[in-house]
Formats: sequence, C-alpha cells, structure tokens
Amino acid sequence: MKCILIPFILLTAVLAKGQTAQSLPETQSNTNDKFLMAVAWYQYSAEMEALYYQAFNIATLRLDEALAADTAGKPLAIIVDIDETMLNNSPFEAAILNNGETFQSGWSSWVAGSNAKALPGALEFAKYAQSRKADIFYITNRTDLERAATLKNLQNVGYPFADDNHLVTRGDQSFSNGNTSSKEGRRIKVAEKYEIALLIGDNLNDFSVIFEDRETNNGKDAVGQNRLLFGKKFIVLPNPMYGAWEKPLVNFREGLSEAEKTNIIKAKLVVN
Repeated sequence: MKCILIPFILLTAVLAKGQTAQSLPETQSNTNDKFLMAVAWYQYSAEMEALYYQAFNIATLRLDEALAADTAGKPLAIIVDIDETMLNNSPFEAAILNNGETFQSGWSSWVAGSNAKALPGALEFAKYAQSRKADIFYITNRTDLERAATLKNLQNVGYPFADDNHLVTRGDQSFSNGNTSSKEGRRIKVAEKYEIALLIGDNLNDFSVIFEDRETNNGKDAVGQNRLLFGKKFIVLPNPMYGAWEKPLVNFREGLSEAEKTNIIKAKLVVN
C-alpha cells in the first residue's frame, strides 16, 4: 500500500505545483512588473545618461546655428516637454513597481511633492539657452491642478524661465482650445511671438501634430517622411517606461487586463 500511496502523493504534489506555475503569469501580469527592466535601464544604465548628454549637446549646437542664422525678426524660443525630458520621474515609476499602486493613483502625490530631479544635461542646456537670450517654454500635459507644484519643482531644480508665462499646462485656455492632450494649439500660440528654434521631448507628440496619428504603421511612416528634422529641429529623448507608442501595440483597445495586453504584444513581436 505504501508503494502505491507515495507515488500518488508525489504525483498530486507535482500536478498542484504545475497548476500554480501556470497561474503565475496571470498573477504577475496584474502587477507593475512590466516596468522592471525599463525603470532599471533608465536609472542605472550609463547608456541612458549618454543619450541625454548626446541630445542636449546636439541641441546646443543647433541653438547656436539658429542664433547665427536668425533673420526672423522675432525672439528665439525653445519648446520642451517636462516629464522624462527636463524632470526625472523614474523614482515614482520605481515606487509603483514596488508597492503595487497604479500610475493614476500615485501620480498626483508624486507631483505634489515637487521632488523630481533634473535629467542629465537638461539644466545646463536650459541655462545656456538663457545666456544666449533664447526663451524656454515648458509645454506639458500635466493638468492645471498640478501647475503650482510643477512650477515649484522646476524652480527647486533651478530651471530658468520657471514662471507662469513660460509654463503651459494641458488646460491653459490662453494657449489651447480647451483641456486637450494635443500640444499643437499651444505650440502655435508660442509661434505667434517667437521663432521656435527647437523642440525637445520624449514623445513624438511633443514635436508636431503630424505624429499624433499612430494608426498607420505605429507612426513610423510619419517619422520616415520627416527624418531630416530629427537631430536638427526635433530632439528626441529616450523613455522606455511609457508613452504614446504603447497604444498601437494593443490595437488601441481600452479596458484590457495586463494578461490580455501581454498576449497581444507577445504575438506581435518579430521572431524571424
């Protein structure tokens, strides 16, 4: 009887273990573990710092060229995004990764703390632009409710032009038609008084309305058609943690579970 019972117990344990293992991906996919390697790369890789320095070095060269060639009769301006362009929010990403909060539930508290640090090369570039008498406009999709804390954060870091006239939030009625995530109206408003020499951001939507349609080849066709502007007027910064590039991956479907998103994305990966 023992000879029969022991193998049966072992088989039951193996099956139970197998069932647990099969259920783990569903459990894990409902956490923020998808951020792990992206946040780790952003915080620890020397390549990340090198890319930021490279971008702002190029921006400095392009600003000098724009100043030398300036014939517009209008003052020069540079438009920058804030998050993952001028301010580093990766500690917030790390926090939600570790404590299981959602992005939405923790973001307001993070912004209210005004503790984000400058990204490599960003502060130096901003101060250089100020020394060359080029204005900087911070066009962000942070909300009006986050405006005061955002200004405080920019000021704490020491960014020039951190004032009400140069911070343009998502619902700013003077620069945009209502509370819209598109930055096109706000850019147009700045261009009425300034010659825009450069646009700097981590998302294609930071540069032009032509990049807002991601339904055609995930937006890559628009990038190819405007490739000569990258490194010249558009300066792109790396952000593997989040962005408009995510939505096309799941076919713009809303309300999907993390497991469903994972399955859709895995099926799209190129393996040969």
